[in-house]
Amino acid sequence: MRSIALLLLLIPLACKAFEPLNTDDAGTVPKGLNQIEQYFFTTASHGSGSANPADVITPGEEYFGGQDARAFPFTYTRGVADNIELSLGGTYFAAPRGRFSPVSNKVIAMKWRFAENDRWGLAVKPSITLPGSPQQQVAGLGLALPNYGVNLIASRYWDVVEIHFNGMYSKSLYNTNYRLGAGTVENRTNIWFFSTAPVWKVTDKVRLALDLGLTTNPPSTEQYLRNYALVAAIISASDSLDIGISYMKSAANMGVIMSNSGINASRSEIGFTWRF
Repeated sequence: MRSIALLLLLIPLACKAFEPLNTDDAGTVPKGLNQIEQYFFTTASHGSGSANPADVITPGEEYFGGQDARAFPFTYTRGVADNIELSLGGTYFAAPRGRFSPVSNKVIAMKWRFAENDRWGLAVKPSITLPGSPQQQVAGLGLALPNYGVNLIASRYWDVVEIHFNGMYSKSLYNTNYRLGAGTVENRTNIWFFSTAPVWKVTDKVRLALDLGLTTNPPSTEQYLRNYALVAAIISASDSLDIGISYMKSAANMGVIMSNSGINASRSEIGFTWRF
């Protein structure tokens, strides 16, 4: 199997979502304030294909390599208007390493919340992913051409529950003069991503979330769509600091994910969000 999990992108949405989820929310950072998201994730492949590690392509982080990855995604966001934020993101890969820069998935994004009241919000988030080097593309760290995408976001709020919906399209171009990741198979460049994430307020300090999604499978020789399921906890250490942890499984369908049988991939993530 050329790919086990799913892609985003994000898509050029590597500018992370509602950390530590894949799904973004319609909220924006208040005007004049800042937000830093610093996380660490590790990926792994499982099942009958784990003897020959398949590509692990996770939403929000385009990685096409033939081995497990360990990386530190970082995003800085600034509120530039009451309903508009700008963000800059990038990922430092601790593994795999090679004769290439470990910094990849450099993304510039803007989120505009164009409609809202106290119970719901609608936002749109266009983004551009800057090109990497051909050596990074060969190693599976991003793509060696500029990419772009747009995410339509809807959020609905109740007292103890909120739910978010994403519908995203991205154009994931790559330099066809070079191998992509561990294989030579042509990849689809029109990527669709759909997800939903209910979030429960358990206490004033703890929120739990379930994130479910469906995305285009990049390798053109494989089935068109893949699924993922993610569980997460967000702990508010203070009014300005959240600690997040999540675990995701992705596979050809939800049956494989739920039964934990067959070829699948996982991503474990932990980090913090600081607002100032």
